[in-house]
Amino acid sequence: MKNIKIVLQRGGAAQVLVGDVNGQQTVGEVLEALGGTDIGQDLIHAEDHDGPVDLKTPVQALVSGEGECGLALLRLHQGRCQRVSVNVTFNGVTKSRDFPPVTRVGHVHQWATHNAFEMSPRDAAEHVLELEGGDERPDSDTQIGTLTDGTLCAVAFDLVPFKRVEG
Repeated sequence: MKNIKIVLQRGGAAQVLVGDVNGQQTVGEVLEALGGTDIGQDLIHAEDHDGPVDLKTPVQALVSGEGECGLALLRLHQGRCQRVSVNVTFNGVTKSRDFPPVTRVGHVHQWATHNAFEMSPRDAAEHVLELEGGDERPDSDTQIGTLTDGTLCAVAFDLVPFKRVEG
């Protein structure tokens, strides 16, 4: 069985855990191998799957994409949120949508710029998501569930121009 690269992020934590596992291992075994032994009331979400996954599910059944060098890739999220309510504000107008916590900031940016605010591709490329009330701009690979505190399953962004330094 081909190895699968696992990327695990947890609600409210910036740390990213990465490991290569056998595809026949279950989600529970993978979490244990990555140091996630205390699941408690946490839910486990897999990218491209709408709801929580069962700990007994083999990871090979959840893989939907490939990472570097053609290695199978599975992104997991461990946290208490079933869904994350996302608000994006642009020019004083706020649009909202719920996403699974494993959804990455880059996907939210695409939704906001193309669907919610119907920007041209050029304008979309010139804007970034910034956490509301601050100047933090999460990386596009950051799972939105990591931006919550685990009790309030919501995150708010401002869609702001990406400032380039010229000259």
